[in-house]
Amino acid sequence: MSVPSMPPLNGRNLAEFYVASEASKRTILREYAKPPQQQQARIIMYDSIRRIVPDYFKLGRGDAVLLRTERFLAERTFANAEFSETWHKSNLTAIANLRRLQLKGEFVDVRTGKTAIAVGKLRVLSTADFYGRYCPAASNARQKMVAVIVNPSGVRKPQEKRKTWIAIESEVAIRAALNHGLNIEEVMYFDLPKNEITRHVGAKKTVWAEIDATCERIFRDWREIRMQMSQGESGTA
Repeated sequence: MSVPSMPPLNGRNLAEFYVASEASKRTILREYAKPPQQQQARIIMYDSIRRIVPDYFKLGRGDAVLLRTERFLAERTFANAEFSETWHKSNLTAIANLRRLQLKGEFVDVRTGKTAIAVGKLRVLSTADFYGRYCPAASNARQKMVAVIVNPSGVRKPQEKRKTWIAIESEVAIRAALNHGLNIEEVMYFDLPKNEITRHVGAKKTVWAEIDATCERIFRDWREIRMQMSQGESGTA
């Protein structure tokens, strides 16, 4: 199993890296340097929820979407019993949190699409779940074109780090959308466990500068880690 040629970066794991301790940063990069097969648990934990989010909001948050997902969850199992139990519990909790999310408005013209943006020599994927026009319930409030990020597990960090995490993930999303010709005015970030919505309005130069510097460091450190791991593979061949 080969070491990936580049770290699999998206807005969320870039934010995770940024707020991590120095010791954890090295561990995170080593984890991303593992072959994709060894990262399966990390990748699939909330895939079932992320897949149904666009339809759930497109259809006016009708419960049928969530009921169908609950039936799917009940039928799926994994070889690792401990992971299977965690997976079921985590996803059922995320569905319950989706039901209780307080949203003072609705989305129309919901669409999906993968977007990304180049940061130096790295490519960073957006974690936006969908794009659409947000129509507030208040009749005098202005409608906006938005990108929506739903975080099923939430950001479990102290308040200042949490704010920074959300800002970085949102900044990637809004710039990636603009890079792909999507006229997005803001990002709405849903932290499901906290039942909280954070709004990131417009691209922000200060946040982007931090992203740029972080990606430069990741690229530099990644080359060193990849070289070490490749040499390790050669030594055991």
